[in-house]
Amino acid sequence: MFAFILGCLYLISALVTLFLIKEKFNIFGFIYNPSNRKFLLIFDTPFLLISFAAIIEQMHWLLFLIFFMHALNSMTLLMRPQFFYQSKEEMQLMNEGSLNNYLVIMTSLVGIGCLLVSYF
Repeated sequence: MFAFILGCLYLISALVTLFLIKEKFNIFGFIYNPSNRKFLLIFDTPFLLISFAAIIEQMHWLLFLIFFMHALNSMTLLMRPQFFYQSKEEMQLMNEGSLNNYLVIMTSLVGIGCLLVSYF
């Protein structure tokens, strides 16, 4: 059940990201703004908690990977925020449109993967 909820949450996140892209919102400018650090931690918390609950409910490598990535992201923002914000320079080397597409595609794939894990 938690893997299904996690999958739905990821797919909703992908749809919201698509809407923000359509409205010409600068997603990566928002993410890499240090004053939005608390928002990012609050946004990451439900994904972290639900993925942990999904691991307890059903052991699967995809759920472990999701939990690990969210835990790593949150811990980096909490413990070493300067390291997180240094990666902005690396992101600027890529085209913003391709980064947005990558974000939507990865979020959608993880959401579909969670739905498949919950089904089988």
